[in-house]
Amino acid sequence: MKINIKNKVTLLFILTIFLLSNFTTVIGTFNKNSNNLELSENPTAISITNSLTMEYSFSYPKIVVDDNQLWVYINESDLNMIIPNKPVLPVNITVLEFEFGTEIVDIDFEHSKPILINLSRPIACSNYPKYDQPLNFFIENIEKTELGNEDPYPSDWIYYHLAGGLSHGKHNTLLVNRIYPIRYFPMENQLQFIENITITITYEEPSEPILEDNDVYDLLIIAPSKFKRQLNKLVTHKNELGVKTRFVDLNEVYTRMYWDGRDHQEKIKYYIKNAIEKWGVTYVLLVGGIKGQTLSWHLPVRYSHVVPPEEQEYAEPSFISDIYYADIYDYKGEFSSWDSNSDNIFSVWNATFKEKMDLYPDVYLGRLPCRNQKEVKIMVNKIIKYEKQKFDDSWFKNLILVAGDSYNDTNHFNEGELIAEQAIKYMPGFNPVKVYASEGDINRRSVNKAMNQGAGFAYFCGHGNPASWTTHFPDQGTNWTTGYVLKDMKLLRNRIKLPVVIVGGCHNAQFDVTKMNIIKGIFDNGVIGYFRLKQPYGDFWKREWVPNCWAWKLTSKSGGGAIATIANTGLGTHGDGDSDNNSIADYLEVLDGWLELRFLQLYGEDGYNILGENHGDTLSEYLNRFLGNNEKMDVKMVQQWVLFGDPSLGIGGVK
Repeated sequence: MKINIKNKVTLLFILTIFLLSNFTTVIGTFNKNSNNLELSENPTAISITNSLTMEYSFSYPKIVVDDNQLWVYINESDLNMIIPNKPVLPVNITVLEFEFGTEIVDIDFEHSKPILINLSRPIACSNYPKYDQPLNFFIENIEKTELGNEDPYPSDWIYYHLAGGLSHGKHNTLLVNRIYPIRYFPMENQLQFIENITITITYEEPSEPILEDNDVYDLLIIAPSKFKRQLNKLVTHKNELGVKTRFVDLNEVYTRMYWDGRDHQEKIKYYIKNAIEKWGVTYVLLVGGIKGQTLSWHLPVRYSHVVPPEEQEYAEPSFISDIYYADIYDYKGEFSSWDSNSDNIFSVWNATFKEKMDLYPDVYLGRLPCRNQKEVKIMVNKIIKYEKQKFDDSWFKNLILVAGDSYNDTNHFNEGELIAEQAIKYMPGFNPVKVYASEGDINRRSVNKAMNQGAGFAYFCGHGNPASWTTHFPDQGTNWTTGYVLKDMKLLRNRIKLPVVIVGGCHNAQFDVTKMNIIKGIFDNGVIGYFRLKQPYGDFWKREWVPNCWAWKLTSKSGGGAIATIANTGLGTHGDGDSDNNSIADYLEVLDGWLELRFLQLYGEDGYNILGENHGDTLSEYLNRFLGNNEKMDVKMVQQWVLFGDPSLGIGGVK
C-alpha cells in the first residue's frame, strides 16, 4: 500500500498505521547518515515484520526576492523552518502512529535526481531572537568539507525521531518523519530540489501488548495525607460523574516504591508508571506545592537544566518542569528517567552534553500547588461547583483577550493583538472581550471589569514575572501599560463564572517563590533563590520578595479568578519578526505563540473539551512539529508550560 501526498494540505496530519503486509525478513538498508537515532541491529524475536511504503511528490519551488534576500516556498510543505541563524527552508512533516512498543527496524528512501537551481542572492536566515547574530552569520561560518561543492543544509533529505506518548488518550509509538525537498549549498549559493521521494519503513510490532487494557481508574490524585480529607470530597464527586478516581497518600508512594526510584520525585514517577500499567490511569493530579513561605515541599518538583543562553535574554540555570512526571516511557516502552548518564542532574542540555529524553506525555497531568489546607479546600470547592453548574452561554461564551504590542520589532507588528485576533478565529461562536493596549491602559480596572463578567476562556499575551503581567502600548512597543499584579486580583468577583486562562509571559507560573528564597538567594544568587523582578518594567533589576506566583494566585483565588491556568514556570519566548516572509508574524507560528493558539484551536475547532487532554496533546503536537529542529528552546517550551488545574476537568461542565 502506498500513500501519495502530492495534494497534501499544508497542515500537520496524523496517519494511523494498520498491518499492511507480512514478511519473514527485514527489508531495505538503513541510512545512518540521515538520522540521529541508533536503531537496534539485532531486534528481539517478534512474530511479525511489517513494511510501509510512502510516496511524496513536490511541485517546483517558488522563489521570492525581497530586501536583497531570497525565500523559497513549496506548495506541499507544512511549514518553513524558523531556526535561529539558519536558512529558512520548507519542510514536510508526517506523523505515523504505531502500536505502543513497536520496533522501527529500518528506514530506507529513494528520491528522484536532484535538480540544481542557481541563486542570484543568499537564502534568508531566521532573525529570531532579535538579539541574535546577524543574518549572514550562518553563511560566514559554514564549515567547508570535501564533498564536491560544500556541505548542504540540511545535511540529508530526511530526518526523523521516535517517541512514546498519548494521542487523544491512546498510547502509541510515534514516528515523526521530516522531509526536506530542498537543500541549500551556501558557499556556492545553490539549491538542490527533488520532485519525488519514496520512503520505506520496516517495523516489528510487539507479540504482546506492552500495556494491558485495564480500566480500573481514570484519575489518580497524589497528595500528602494532610490534604486527604478535603480531597476525598473531590474523589467522591469524580466517581459520581463516572470518572473512576483514586486518592493515594504520598507516604504510600514512598513506601510502595521503596525499591524503585533514587529520590522522592522518581518514586512518584514510578508510582504513576505502575498506575498506568495496573489500573489504566489516564489522568494524574498532583496536589501540593511549597510549604508556606519555606524551602520545603508538600509534593516535590523536578528542575530541568535545558539551558539555551544564546536564545534568551539572560541565563536561566534551571526551571520547574512538571512534564517530568508525565513523560513515563520512551518509544520502546522503557522508563524515561531524564538522566541518561546517571549523574543525578536531570534534563541537561548544554554545550557538552545532551540528555536522552522522550518528552511526550504518557498521562495527562495537572498540579494544584497548594501551600496549605485552605487552598486545597478552595480548589476542591471550585472544581466541584464548576462541573456541577448549568453553564450559561451569556458568560461562558465570552473569550477575554488581554494583549498589546509585545516587541519593538522591525516589522512593526502589534504582535499581542495580532495573536489575539487569530485566537478569535480559532474560537467560533465565542464573544471576544478585548482588553487591548491600543484601546486604553491595561490595569486593575480594565482587566477586572472583563473578568468579572465571567468567561469560558481568558488569554493574556505579553510579558510577565511571578508577581505581575503587562505589555506595551502600540505602535513602538516600548511604553509599558500599567499591567496586572497580584494585589489586583483581590477585587475579582466572578465567583463561579471561571475561565480557563492561558498566559503568554515569563515566570508567571514559577511556583517556588517564597520569603525564605530571599535569604537563600543572597547566598546562592540563583534564579530560584529570589526572583530578579523588573520593577516597574524598566532597565534596572530590583530584588523583591514575591509571596506567590501570578498564575497560582489567580487560580486559587476564593470567590473568583480562574478554574485553571496554563503558564510558564521559566523564561518564556515568542517569535519576533517575519522570518519566512509570509506576512504572518513569527509570534503566531513558533514557540509560546504556537502553543497558546493550538490549545484554543483544539477546543474551538476540533471540539476537545477535557482540560488535560487538550494541554497534553498540545505539547505532543508541538514536539511533532518542532522537535526535529534540534533546538534547546523547543524542548524548554514544552517543559515549562505547566497546567494548574484538574486534568480530567470537563471544560464548560460535564456534557
